[in-house]
Amino acid sequence: MKKKKTETHAALVSDPSNALEAATKEVYRAFAKYSAPEVGTLDVCTACCMDADLALQMSRLPLHQLTEKHFYQYNDSAKSQVQPADEIKYIAPRLLELLTEGARLHHSTELYLDRLGRCEPGSFSATEQAGLQAFALAYFAQGLEEWPAASDSLFQGDNAFSILLMWAYARVPLEPLLQHWLDCESDASTLNFVDACYWDYVWNAHQIGNAFATDQVEYKRTMEAWLNTPATKTRWTEKLLRLVDAGPTSSWLPAGSLDHQCYPLPERISAVFDAMAT
Repeated sequence: MKKKKTETHAALVSDPSNALEAATKEVYRAFAKYSAPEVGTLDVCTACCMDADLALQMSRLPLHQLTEKHFYQYNDSAKSQVQPADEIKYIAPRLLELLTEGARLHHSTELYLDRLGRCEPGSFSATEQAGLQAFALAYFAQGLEEWPAASDSLFQGDNAFSILLMWAYARVPLEPLLQHWLDCESDASTLNFVDACYWDYVWNAHQIGNAFATDQVEYKRTMEAWLNTPATKTRWTEKLLRLVDAGPTSSWLPAGSLDHQCYPLPERISAVFDAMAT
């Protein structure tokens, strides 16, 4: 098992885009048996939330023809507290594929996959769960290698903790993603950690700061436990120290107008290093 995990991590690091493409295809295979919802049964509000024609198209158009516009209104619509699993499992592959293409799928990234997590517990088979887990890992691994996290990057300008929260809303376990991050050696993955910690974690209170995490008890428990585990802190301290000792490279965000002027990158690195080292 240890060897398989190591091989998976190596593949994700060496060619993350290919890994994500393969994971997307696997999601399509895992959910291939589901059909479009019958016309008029889509779990949306067409009175004021979603255009009726777009809702109709989600039942009639081939899945691959559904667009960012369809899913934005679909996700933003009033919906049942408990989602119809067959409907969600039908649209899931295209929803995730659009995510890889940089589509804006809701007003807030954290809520892109909210509908997946609203299905009844036990709705997803072992094969479906494995497909979602593999996609989440491939998506996260590729995003970590992009620095800075600009608006046109895979993370769409959000920090990595927001992306983890997105997967937590989908009820995808975070531990494999966190372990991969801890195993990464790239500057980009470490710099992504710096920004996530600096903006989204309150060190003196040991609390996640994202407002969308307020009711996500399991997410907060997982993240706060991980960040405060001695082995995690030691590992990040080592990686941050190596980053500082090596000095900036051409892949780092230069100081000045392209950096955050009030809280420049060196200050952010120093603050996170101090928090990790204590």
